[in-house]
Amino acid sequence: MKKTLSFIISLLVLMGVGLVFHLQFNPLAQTFLIQSYGINAVLTLVALTLLAWGIDKKKSNLAVLYLLTVALKFSTYFILFHPKFHLDGILIRQEFFIFFIPYSLGLILEIMLLARRYK
Repeated sequence: MKKTLSFIISLLVLMGVGLVFHLQFNPLAQTFLIQSYGINAVLTLVALTLLAWGIDKKKSNLAVLYLLTVALKFSTYFILFHPKFHLDGILIRQEFFIFFIPYSLGLILEIMLLARRYK
């Protein structure tokens, strides 16, 4: 429990720092960036909770739980973000990074959780 709490705090700090830097490079998309970081933080918290539970209780199904969390994140992208990015028919690099930078930050923490707990 103590390790999970430290990962949650690390997640919030990392997402906050990432958001501050991202806003400096793309200040026009402030509202959309805040939504993206918030949604990705919640999805990562769900993933960390599922993976922490899986490490303790369902080690044989840990890969399935991990793939489930990845599918949840990509479903969120295609339901919430993809339609907004393709309103003009073109996906530019800045739009791509609005979702995938916070996604990557959360993914790094998930991998760290798995690496440290599954030794």
